[in-house]
Amino acid sequence: MHAPAPRQTLLADLRSLPRPFWILFAGIFINRFGTFVWPFLTIYLTRRGHSLTETGIAVSGFGVGALLGGVFGGWLSDHLGRRRTIVFGTFGSVLFVLALYAAQSLWAITFATTCLGAFTAVYVPAAGALLTDLVPAAQRVRAFAAVRLAANAGFACGTAAGGVLVNYSTFWLFTGDALTTAIYGVIALLWLPHGLQGQTRQAPWRVALTSFAGHRAFHTVWIATLFSAIITMQFGSTYSLYVTWTSAGADIAGLHLAPENIYGLLVAWNGVLIVLAELPLTSWTLRFDARRVMALGFLLEGCGFALNGAAHSIRALWLVMTLFTIGEMISAPTASGLVARLAPEALRGRYMGALGLAWNTAAIVGPLLGFRLFAFDPRALWAMCALLGMSAAWCILRSGAKPDALGGEL
Repeated sequence: MHAPAPRQTLLADLRSLPRPFWILFAGIFINRFGTFVWPFLTIYLTRRGHSLTETGIAVSGFGVGALLGGVFGGWLSDHLGRRRTIVFGTFGSVLFVLALYAAQSLWAITFATTCLGAFTAVYVPAAGALLTDLVPAAQRVRAFAAVRLAANAGFACGTAAGGVLVNYSTFWLFTGDALTTAIYGVIALLWLPHGLQGQTRQAPWRVALTSFAGHRAFHTVWIATLFSAIITMQFGSTYSLYVTWTSAGADIAGLHLAPENIYGLLVAWNGVLIVLAELPLTSWTLRFDARRVMALGFLLEGCGFALNGAAHSIRALWLVMTLFTIGEMISAPTASGLVARLAPEALRGRYMGALGLAWNTAAIVGPLLGFRLFAFDPRALWAMCALLGMSAAWCILRSGAKPDALGGEL
């Protein structure tokens, strides 16, 4: 019996990733740095006089568009290639970020958020499929963790900047978002490879739907991801209201921070922690069964976020965010790497799009359900988060699939 081959060190693994992966890494960082609008959309709309119900409709419009865009983006990335799909999605997003700024009526705002959600969702599965094309199977979990590092580093810096811009200039909030998205599109156009393309001739939609319908392991991951995503969708909706409504501001390091600044820093801390700890943590979790890793992560996400109900100070809010983020760091890259492993080569774009469908469904359900529960009693919202986290963990552990069917040790 041969001893298992030793794993490469984290640094060696990262150095061995191909150059196009690092170009994708840079593009995602820039794009996510400019995600100024979504985290502050609830605050922006309520300040303009829209009710919680109207705000929930507008925010959920993003999810409705993303639901359609994710499916179309998965097909498009398999058919036309990953690069063209990223370019198409990014420049469409630029157009509707600017349209959202110009929109005045609730109908126009909802139309803009719906179209923005659709175009944003188009390029996300293409990026995931391109990563899968470029990176060998043994390195994909770390590669997905590295991409999350780029996304969260950008999001952390961008959210902190957005907390300033939302009080200073909403024009630059929207313009900065559009500009950074356009830069990502230019990077993709000039330097990213096409990846696998033209695959729909060998795998038409009939084949894809048959594959999805019979893939129980993928069903399990999808449902658990949906539960987790509904929790995460509270960040840009009810969580921002909770922090700004319960916080009267504070003096930190001699600076007076408004409630919006505190919210921006809490979300930024989520990104900073991911940047500092996710890659080393991922290297450690690779030693264990993927099911148990994901279940622990989902449990920490749900129960951790539920503790917001008992958080009445900045320190308590910070501790809750830390616990939630640890759960996110454990579960998210493992789930992405697992789907990349489960997907047939000719269907990678559509499997990534289908995984994105869980997030896009949550983008519709999460704000609407969250706002209703928040308006009734915030404690009901936090109880829902705990229940969803426990349900996601139970779903993974009690799926009935063998460890190997869920990937086992990735």
